[in-house]
Amino acid sequence: MNLKLRETIVEHVLANLAVIPSTFVSFDKSKSLKSKEFLLSDKISFIAIDEKVVENKLWGCQFSADQQDLKILLADCSTDYDTPEYAAVIHLKSQPMYGIYTLFDPDINQEALIAVSLNGKDWLECSTYLQATFLAGMENIKELGFPWVKCSDYKEELAALLSFIKFHSNVYGDSNEG
Repeated sequence: MNLKLRETIVEHVLANLAVIPSTFVSFDKSKSLKSKEFLLSDKISFIAIDEKVVENKLWGCQFSADQQDLKILLADCSTDYDTPEYAAVIHLKSQPMYGIYTLFDPDINQEALIAVSLNGKDWLECSTYLQATFLAGMENIKELGFPWVKCSDYKEELAALLSFIKFHSNVYGDSNEG
């Protein structure tokens, strides 16, 4: 599996959503998924290194086209303010869910992950082919330019996001989920 390619795809997708800094996305012209407009009332909890519980923000956006809903939930998984971590679940109704995760620190090896789930509970790391398919789908979404609205009725995606974060923890040996 090409780890550098996986890191690049995750960074590219999160940059296109204006979540992480990028040289090719203008934050002045792009609406960030992390904007107040998409901030959800739910929080996500983690146990920090100092054993304190950290409650972080959760954002969600969606659009509908041709009776298909696409929902994206983004969680701030950071337990250290110097090293941002993000997890997201992307779900097109009646299709598999994709999860992406990054520990964003350009100076260290990242913990980028792209996984797929048919049921939102059981996750599998994506092969290079599935990573490319995911990237192509995200590029198509960007090019369509549909207007995003704040997520509603995201219970299924939130459960999948929590499951995906646990999957990431199992893959990378973390134990900070709360």
